[in-house]
Amino acid sequence: NQFIGPIPGRIADLYGLNYLNLSVNKFDGGLPSGFRNLQQLRVLDLHNNALRGDIGELLSELRNVEHIDLSYNEFYGGLSVPVENVSSLANTIRHVNLSHNQLNGGFLKEEAIGLFKNLQLLDLGDNSISGQLPSFGSLPGLRVLKLGKNQLFGPVPVELVEGFVPLEELDLSHNGFTGSIRVINSTTLKVLKLSSNQLSGDLPSSLRSCEMVDLSNNMISGDVSVMSNWEASLVDLDLSSNKLSGSLSNLPHFEDLNTFNLRNNSLVGALPSLLDTSPILSVVELSLNQLSGHIPGSFFTSTTLKSLNLSGNHLTGPIPLQGSRVSELLVMSTYPQMESLDLSNNSLTGGLPSEIGNIARLKLLNLAGNELLGQLPSELSKLSDLEYLDLSRNNFKGKIPDKLSNSLSAFNVSNNDLSGPIPENLRGFPRSAFSPGNSLLIFPKGMPATGSSQDHTLDHVRHHSSKGSIKVAIIVASVVAAVMIVFVFLAFHRAQLKDIHGRCGFSDTTTGGNAKSGGLARPSRFKFHPTAQAPQTSLSFSNDHLLTSNSRSVSGQQEFAAEIVEHGAAERVTTSSASVNPSLLDNEPVLSGRKSSPGSPLASSPHVIETFEQPVTLDVYSPDRLAGELFFLDTSLSFTIEELSRAPAEVLGRGSHGTLYKATLRNGHMLTVKWLRVGLVKHKKEFAKEVKKIGSVRHSNFVPVRAYYWGPREQERLLLSDYIQCDNLALHLY
Repeated sequence: NQFIGPIPGRIADLYGLNYLNLSVNKFDGGLPSGFRNLQQLRVLDLHNNALRGDIGELLSELRNVEHIDLSYNEFYGGLSVPVENVSSLANTIRHVNLSHNQLNGGFLKEEAIGLFKNLQLLDLGDNSISGQLPSFGSLPGLRVLKLGKNQLFGPVPVELVEGFVPLEELDLSHNGFTGSIRVINSTTLKVLKLSSNQLSGDLPSSLRSCEMVDLSNNMISGDVSVMSNWEASLVDLDLSSNKLSGSLSNLPHFEDLNTFNLRNNSLVGALPSLLDTSPILSVVELSLNQLSGHIPGSFFTSTTLKSLNLSGNHLTGPIPLQGSRVSELLVMSTYPQMESLDLSNNSLTGGLPSEIGNIARLKLLNLAGNELLGQLPSELSKLSDLEYLDLSRNNFKGKIPDKLSNSLSAFNVSNNDLSGPIPENLRGFPRSAFSPGNSLLIFPKGMPATGSSQDHTLDHVRHHSSKGSIKVAIIVASVVAAVMIVFVFLAFHRAQLKDIHGRCGFSDTTTGGNAKSGGLARPSRFKFHPTAQAPQTSLSFSNDHLLTSNSRSVSGQQEFAAEIVEHGAAERVTTSSASVNPSLLDNEPVLSGRKSSPGSPLASSPHVIETFEQPVTLDVYSPDRLAGELFFLDTSLSFTIEELSRAPAEVLGRGSHGTLYKATLRNGHMLTVKWLRVGLVKHKKEFAKEVKKIGSVRHSNFVPVRAYYWGPREQERLLLSDYIQCDNLALHLY
């Protein structure tokens, strides 16, 4: 509902109250005193409000409650309450959900935990609870333990994975746990989430009954051959961003496996035919490894596979879409289900088979950075749902097929040998989508050189010309005064521009044009370096192309880094040129978005156009190694941090609070991303509170905040809202 204000105090007078559910409203303030009088209360559900208060005091008030859900509120304080204050509650409580609050301090003391004999579910996720975990061996009925996204550390209690506690789900992700998980002996554990910690050692030798295992973003090492001893009950497996090595040649038969993710490790050897041992696979993610050999054709005959990412490896040979068996299955009504195919940054050869047009549900196709040749098949036009197409850095020739999908929001065919006219429905993309390379392409007259809104500038001039006749009627004295004001304004504006360029760190060394790209800035990729020893306020930029996540497996790729360091009012730029490859900088492709709208801030500032008009990607170092968190204020919007980090983006403007970008997600949804200035935000809880307040505002002239990102360092603060295309104020004022 939409109830607001504090919870009425008279509720505490309902002595016979058994069930109280006020969830998903807008109640605020603290709980009324006198809850200790509600001796008959068994269920207290207040989740999704704006309630606040000390959690220790509240727990001390409750007596015989069995079910407590206070999640998604603003309760604060610690859990280290005296044993005598929770003894009455501990006798009856079965279900406790205090997640997504502002709890801090230490965890429950071991002597207090021992009182909760009937506890079955404990969810304290997404708070700021710190310290080590006590023993849970005295909880004979605990089925679900969720403590993710806190500040816990130390070893994982062995009783949680070795069967002393009958857990079915364990979530300790996004903390600071250390040590290793040698074996999982629990016969009841189905879901194990230990991602984004500091776990090390080898993979566990056994998983027993586990169906979902997420050990991603740790420091686990060793050979993946230990997986050959794992039980066949796995459904979802994520071991990405670790230090695993070895080959995948001896995988067991995981009959029910749906997701297989080992990206960003050091795997070698040939790519196995995973579909032979796991016939219902839906997602295969093996990018950023050192796999070699040919791609098995079985990936393209599966009736279940939806996403295949093999980018950033050393794969060779053709794309296996041809052959009687494959061709036959490609036209079957049950095939294919594939929506995403990424084979970029390998060494694939041959042409792009015409059978690609039969993968009718394809939304993403990325073949960039290979050695493919021949003409682009006209069957690409059959992919009506295609939103993301990158064929750059290959040897394709001939014409670009007509009538490619109107759903395309990201497109790049640069660094090929294409010729002929650009199809009409692709003329909204800037030239950076087609060049460098493709010297025989015929660009239509008036097509923006790099999406810089030249036509909009002409409209701007006409706008001023239309006002010229009015100015003629002004008396001479007014004209002279106006000219003087203009000269003063221009002098001030020029000084401001110099100051802005100095403060932003964009000098000729970083934004200077090259002859091949019309004097425009090279594409950059924003990165947060969690391990860097730079000053806390530094940002670093890289010349990595927009589709690659700093891959160590893409050989020969050089980086161009420029570091912006802010120190109060004094700011400077340091440019590392030791590893600059001039040819790489001149030919680096850009995944281009649509051109700027007429009212874009880019249109009214030529200096800003030269510096920022090419898109950048908000890449937060390696997406799987992010230590930050993405919070949504609206359940209708959902995407991952990795999707955001790989989203092509362009600068919209810069203000006193930070820099504004337009980012396009893989599904085509466009966001406005506000990268907040260093020092503007200090404390996470206060920031979250204010963002939630702003996000709750609804007005026809206000674009609400949809989500925000909080990283571990000061420069990692982002506000996200929907992108609204409209004119800017300057266009109407001047």
